[in-house]
Amino acid sequence: MSQQTFALVVIGSTLIDFLVITGVCLGARGFGVRSGSAEIGMKQVLNAVLITALVFMIKLTPLTLLGLNLFGVIHLVYVDLMILPPAAAVALLVASSLPLGEGRRVSVSKPARIFAVGTFALIPIGVYASWIEPFRLQVETTRVPLGPARQGKATFRIGVIADLQTSRITDYERSAFDRLMSLRPDLILMPGDLFQGSEKDLEANRADLIELLSRLSAPGGVYFVLGDVDRGHYGLEEILQSAGVGMLVNEVTRIKLGDRQVTIGGVELDTMTGGARETIHQLETAPGDEDIRILVAHRPDVALGLKRRSRIDLTVAGHTHGGQIVVPGFGPPMTLSDVPRQVAAGGLHSLVDNRLYVSRGVGCERGQAPRIRFFCPPEISILQLSSAP
Repeated sequence: MSQQTFALVVIGSTLIDFLVITGVCLGARGFGVRSGSAEIGMKQVLNAVLITALVFMIKLTPLTLLGLNLFGVIHLVYVDLMILPPAAAVALLVASSLPLGEGRRVSVSKPARIFAVGTFALIPIGVYASWIEPFRLQVETTRVPLGPARQGKATFRIGVIADLQTSRITDYERSAFDRLMSLRPDLILMPGDLFQGSEKDLEANRADLIELLSRLSAPGGVYFVLGDVDRGHYGLEEILQSAGVGMLVNEVTRIKLGDRQVTIGGVELDTMTGGARETIHQLETAPGDEDIRILVAHRPDVALGLKRRSRIDLTVAGHTHGGQIVVPGFGPPMTLSDVPRQVAAGGLHSLVDNRLYVSRGVGCERGQAPRIRFFCPPEISILQLSSAP
């Protein structure tokens, strides 16, 4: 389904739902008559909500056949939740001020009126979730202690910038890269999901991508692993090379930072392939205790397959975006990952007695997904690796 078609689907679906919910509330069968006045109470409002939900479910079958995916369904639900209640409330309150003829009016019960006015609170919530928080970039600084067997005493800083997931380069992406560079990291890791669009879109943004990526530099280098949306972009490797970014696909590289020896392994998206498993095996079993070993993967699920107390000092991943929506006290309802919810939400965690850092990412899911972040701001990260005191 093209973006143009999807936009029409969103508009059409929302309009249908609006007509249903207001029609049920205001229709002759949606209210009773008391003393010459038609009153709309909470019963009619709840009936309207239930019928609208039923109509929404019925629409999903033909829309799915047209190409609507899971993120598209979430988009339709989000638009309905943010727009329908206040829009229907306006229609309800306006209708209550209009005469029906012969001295009759539509009246709205006090509970229904309070409910209608309360839905206006959804407007600032929707504005914040779609237009403010997705651009409220945070810098997360986390200390990662190293074991005493690791050679060297210097503290070094890893910059992590994940899940840009953009379809075009804007000032937001440029400011994120510039902000990371202002922190002067010693090494930069990019756990995938750079560009979400077609091969034609990638080529159209080629020059801008090279210019953007060229802003990144660090003494230890800049390394990238492929994410979900990077698959099939055959021109991406050349773009990365032109910008001086190394792409690690089931590869291990070794660098020296001050008095520290660092071994970095990057794996492909499917971490169960022979090449990925061999790379992980190499990091886990290569002799020596002196070097710091870091595994970079797009999905945090890779950490579930590591040995308990693995020789790998740190795994760095992205993919989850922190869930994009976080319910206080519960966490993200949806993470598309098998790691525990609190791990997928982002930050440094111990999983199977191994350290895993999950970035909330810079961007949002695109395509048919709504642009939304709520209690889950985007981030760039600085990981400070130093010997444990």
